[in-house]
Amino acid sequence: MKLLKRISAAVVAAVAIAVGPMAGHGAMAQEKPKTIYLAVGTTSSEYWQEVIWGAEQVANSVGAKLEVYESGFDGQKHMQQLGAILAAGCEGCAFAWFPDSTAFTKAFVERAEAGGAFMTTMWNRPEEIHPWDTASDAWIANISFDGVDSGYQNGMALCKAIGGKGGIAVLKGTPDNPPSKQREIGLLKAVSECPGMTILDTQIGNWGQTEGQNITRTWIARYGDQLKGVFAQNDGMALGAVAALREKGLVGKVPVTGSDGSSDVLKLIKSGEMLSSMRISSQLHGAVAAALAYAVASGDLKIGDLAQAQRDFYLVQTLATKDNVDAMLSAQPNPADFSYDALKKNFWARSKGQIPVGVN
Repeated sequence: MKLLKRISAAVVAAVAIAVGPMAGHGAMAQEKPKTIYLAVGTTSSEYWQEVIWGAEQVANSVGAKLEVYESGFDGQKHMQQLGAILAAGCEGCAFAWFPDSTAFTKAFVERAEAGGAFMTTMWNRPEEIHPWDTASDAWIANISFDGVDSGYQNGMALCKAIGGKGGIAVLKGTPDNPPSKQREIGLLKAVSECPGMTILDTQIGNWGQTEGQNITRTWIARYGDQLKGVFAQNDGMALGAVAALREKGLVGKVPVTGSDGSSDVLKLIKSGEMLSSMRISSQLHGAVAAALAYAVASGDLKIGDLAQAQRDFYLVQTLATKDNVDAMLSAQPNPADFSYDALKKNFWARSKGQIPVGVN
């Protein structure tokens, strides 16, 4: 398919040379995608609903349809969905895709390249591959948030909350996911700068609220008063920890941190039942991923013109605490800010920089 595409391009170029400039620019214009394909982990969480909303603003603004594919975090299901789309013929299509784990990322982008399509990915890039060295004609960019910064800032907030001394417990996400590794790196940096704060235990909660609640129940029974704080790598597990602490009358007494900045967690921070969470713009995540895929598929951007920092980057984020949570709760996204034309002015306007080596 890729070979046919290149041959077709060469034929078009030859025809253009033969007929000269009177053929007109319109005859050479690249067809605009009529559909943007978006892969998400689930449609039931606030984070993914906001990702979908962001991608919808881009699709609506260019008159395209947004098709959403949910996997339930099953990479094989996303693989089957992608295969079915490409098998029907999808050369030049625009994909904003969530690899459910790093084990699937390479296969997704290589399939997109073989099908002549273009793809951005969210979150899960394995350390050893990048958009410029793997399926580089199709893999436009990988877009994420800085988990090291999230782990560090939440860890230091916990240190301050417990007076710099005491044991905390850690709810860890899916181990092979880069955000899980990054948030652990950040927390360990905070612990190294707060030597009185020690880690009593780390358990894998796989990002789930029920898992977070069950694990925290066990910690309360095992450690009692030794448990001074809970560091959860995402808001889902943090909500589970808060639920377990509430059962024992400990909510607000044992500080809990999360990451994502979901509205439920922001409300708990306001009420004092949670300490902090890293607020990320999931609407922006979905919008930028969709806009970059559309830009390349429509010919507005050329992959070969992009620098490495434009192909593997973090978006900005802010730690939510009691000091700034009111402003976050009252803020409402303006759809116009997420239109394709608005983002096209500078797709990287809210980039925090290239993802560094060694954190994935």
